Amino acid sequence: MTDLIWKLLKADKAGLAGAFAALFAASALLTACGLILQSGLGAGVRAERYAAADVVVSGPDSVRVTIGGESKTKPLTEPATLPSALLERVAAVPGVRAAIPDRGFPTDLSAAFSSASVRHRGTSLAATGHGWSTAPLAPFTLIAGHAPGPGEVVLDAASGLRPGDHVTIVAGTAPATAYRVAGIVRGDLRRPLALFPDEETTRLYGKPQTLDAIGVLAQPGTDPEELAGRLEEALGDSVTVATGEARSRAEFGDVRQARSDLQEMAASLIGSVVVIAGLVLTGALSLTAHRRRRQIALLRAVGASSRHITRMIAAETAAVALLAGLLGCLPGGLLAALLLDALRLVGLVPEDFEISVGPVPMLAAVGACLLISQAAAWAVSRRVLRPLPAQALNEASVEPPRLSPARITSGVLLLITGIAASSAPVWWSSVFAVAIAAGGGLIMIIALSVLGPPIMRLGTRMLAGRLCRTYGAAGYLATANSLADSRRLAGTVSPMILAIGFALLQLGLPTTTAAAAQRDLEAGTLATHTLTGGEWGLPPGVSAEVRKLPGVRAATPVVRTRVYAAISLLDSPEVIDYQAQAVDPAGLPGTVDLRVEAGSLAGLRPGTVAISRAAAGTLSAKVGSTLCLYLGDGTPYQPEVVAIYSRGSGFGDLTLPRAVVPMSRDDAVLVRADPSVDLGALIRAYPGLVISDGAAMRAAQEEGEAAAILGGLLPLLLVFGYLAVSVANALILAVTERTREFALLRLAGGSRGQVMRMLRAEVVLIVTLAVSIGTAAPLLPLTMIAYGLTGLPLPAVQPVTYLAVVGATSALGVLSVLVPARIALRSRPIQALSGRA
Repeated sequence: MTDLIWKLLKADKAGLAGAFAALFAASALLTACGLILQSGLGAGVRAERYAAADVVVSGPDSVRVTIGGESKTKPLTEPATLPSALLERVAAVPGVRAAIPDRGFPTDLSAAFSSASVRHRGTSLAATGHGWSTAPLAPFTLIAGHAPGPGEVVLDAASGLRPGDHVTIVAGTAPATAYRVAGIVRGDLRRPLALFPDEETTRLYGKPQTLDAIGVLAQPGTDPEELAGRLEEALGDSVTVATGEARSRAEFGDVRQARSDLQEMAASLIGSVVVIAGLVLTGALSLTAHRRRRQIALLRAVGASSRHITRMIAAETAAVALLAGLLGCLPGGLLAALLLDALRLVGLVPEDFEISVGPVPMLAAVGACLLISQAAAWAVSRRVLRPLPAQALNEASVEPPRLSPARITSGVLLLITGIAASSAPVWWSSVFAVAIAAGGGLIMIIALSVLGPPIMRLGTRMLAGRLCRTYGAAGYLATANSLADSRRLAGTVSPMILAIGFALLQLGLPTTTAAAAQRDLEAGTLATHTLTGGEWGLPPGVSAEVRKLPGVRAATPVVRTRVYAAISLLDSPEVIDYQAQAVDPAGLPGTVDLRVEAGSLAGLRPGTVAISRAAAGTLSAKVGSTLCLYLGDGTPYQPEVVAIYSRGSGFGDLTLPRAVVPMSRDDAVLVRADPSVDLGALIRAYPGLVISDGAAMRAAQEEGEAAAILGGLLPLLLVFGYLAVSVANALILAVTERTREFALLRLAGGSRGQVMRMLRAEVVLIVTLAVSIGTAAPLLPLTMIAYGLTGLPLPAVQPVTYLAVVGATSALGVLSVLVPARIALRSRPIQALSGRA
C-alpha cells in the first residue's frame, strides 16, 4: 500500500499540490490564531510595581455563574477588590515575611508652579496613585528628597518635577488639592506614578474596607510557588494568587481589557478558520478526485475494495497534511506578529503588549490540519465510492446526469435552515438573533455549494444566449463545456461564492450595527454639548458646576461600564456581557431620549435598571422582572427592571443609576443649554476639559466606531487571504486538468487565440455566477439584521466595500484561469497528450 501511495503521489503532483496549498495556508492561519490566543492567556506585559513581590493576591479575575451543577466564567475587564480583613489572613500564612496592602486610584497632576517645571503649567498628566508603603514591592528607591509626609507626595522621574515643587492633584473622586513634592523615585514605568502617605492613600481611595491587591514578600528560602499554593489553600477560590509573569495581571487595567479582547477574537477566529478550511479542503480534494476518477475506477475494477480506496485517500491526505502543517507553522508565527502589530497600531492592545511564542499552538495547528484532512478525505471517499465499479468507469468519461438523492436532500435542508436562521432577528429581539442570522448566512453558502451542479447548470442556461451572441463559437463551446461538466464548474465557482459571501457578511455585519447605533444616537441625543476629560475621565464636581451656569437646562453625568448578565440557556449557565451606562436620572429626560416602550425611567434608582428591547428578549425580562447581574468588577447586582427602551444600539443595552458606581469618575456630562450659554469658564477651571457640540459629538462617535470596526476586521484579513488562496487554488487545478482537452481542440483546428477566447467566455460565466450567488447569499441575513435593529430592511454595506470585494475576487478569478491556461498552451498539442507538457 505504501509503495502504491508513493507512486500515485508522484503521478498526480499537480492535484495534490492543491490540497497542500490549502493545508499549508490553514496551518499558518491556525498557528497565528493560536499564538494570539496564547498571548491573550499570558501576561502581556511585565510586572512593574509588583516586580519584587514574590506573590500577588488580588480579587477574582472572572465572574463565575453556576446553574444546575454546571459553571460558566467570563473574564472581568475591571479590577475586583479584596476585603481589608483578608490582610491578616495572608500575613498569618507560613512563609510570608510581609503582606503589603495596595490601593490604587486615578490621579491627574496639574498646575506645577516652580521655575524648573514651567512647561507643566496649564496641563494635566495622568498618573496612578498608591501608598508609599508599596514602594518595596517594585522596589522604588529615592533618587532625591525623602518619604512623603502630610501634604506631600513622591513622584517618579517622568514627571519632570523636583523636590520642593508644588503641584495640584486631582486624586480619585476627591477635589483638587495642592501637594508639595517630597521626593523623586527612579523607575522605567508604563504610566507616571504618585506615592502618597498611607493615611492619605486610604482617604483618596474612598473605600477603607477594601483593597486592590496584597503584595507578598516571602521568607528567605521560601519557594514562591509553594507559598502561592499555601495561600490558595488558606484563602479559597474567591481570590487570584499570581506568581512570575502572571503578577502583572493585577496591575494594569488596559492589559486586562486587551487580554480579554484577544481571547474572544482568537477563539471566534479559530472556529471560523476550521469551518472554512474544512470546506476549502473538501473542495480541493473533490477536484483532485475528479482528476483521478478514471484511475480510482480502474483500481476498483481490478479488485481494490472500498476500504482500500478509503485508506489510500486518507493516507495520501495525511502525508500531505503532515508536511503542509509543519511547514505552515513558520509563516504562522510571522502572521501572528504582524497581526499584533496592526492591533497595536489601531489601539486595541497596548504598544508594549508582548506576543507569547511557544510550541503548543503550532502542534495544535498541525493536529487540526490532520483532523480536517481526514474528515475531508472521508467525505470525498464516500462520494467517490458511491457508484459501483462498472458505473464508476462510465462516469469517469461522462458526468452523471444528476446528484444523489441524499446530497439533494441535505442541500435543501441546509438551505431551509439557513433561511430560517437568517430570519431570526425579525421574530426575536436578542443578541443571539444576530449571531444566529450571521451563522444562517454561512449555512446558506454551504447549502449553495452542496447544490452547486444543478445551480450551475441553471445559471449557465440563463447566460448561454448572451455568451453565444458575444463570443460566437467560443461562447457556444464555453456553454457546452460548462453544461457537460457542471461538477467541475461548481468546484471552481464555490470557493469564489464562499469568498464573496463570507467577506460581505463579515464586513456588512459591523457596519450595519454601527449604522444602527449612529441612527439611535442622532435621534435620541437631546444634549447640545458633551463634556469629556482626559484618560481618567472628568474631574469630580464638573457636573455640579455646569448645572449652576445660567442657560443650562439639564446636565447628565454618564459613566460607561460593562455589566455581565447570568442566564440559563438550554439548562446550562451562560454569561453575557453588555455595554452599559450609569446616569443621573434627574436630568436624563432633558438630554437623552431612549424611546421607552414599557415602564418609566422616573423609577430609576439604586436596585433598579432599564434595559433595551434586545436585552429584554435575550434575558426573557419584562417590567418588574428581577435580573441576575454583575457589575464590571464582579459585584453582584440584582435589580428590578423599571423600563424597556428601543435605542439600545446607540446608548447601551443597560442603563443603571449613577449611584451604583459611586467611586468612578464621570466619563462624560451631557449638557442641554441655550445658545447663549458660556461654557468657557469650565475650561479655565478644569485643565484638560473638552467641550464638544452636536457635530463634534457625531464625528467623535463615527471615529470611534470606525476604529472599532477596523480593529474587528484586521484579524479577518487573514481569513480573506486564505479564501483568496483557495479561489486561486481551485481555478488553477481546474485549468491544469484540462491540458489534454486544450490539446485536442488545437489538433481539431483551433488556434491558441480561439482557445483563449473560449476560456475568456468561461471566465465571464464563472465570475457572473460567483458574484450573483455570492451577493445573494449574505443579503438575506444582513437585511434581517438591519430590520431587527432599526425597523428598516437596509443593510449598511458601503458601495466602495462591495466593489472592492467583488472586484478583488473577480480579478483573482480571471488571473487564476487565464494565466495558467496561457502557460499550458505554450506546449505542443502532441506533448500535452503524451503527458510531457
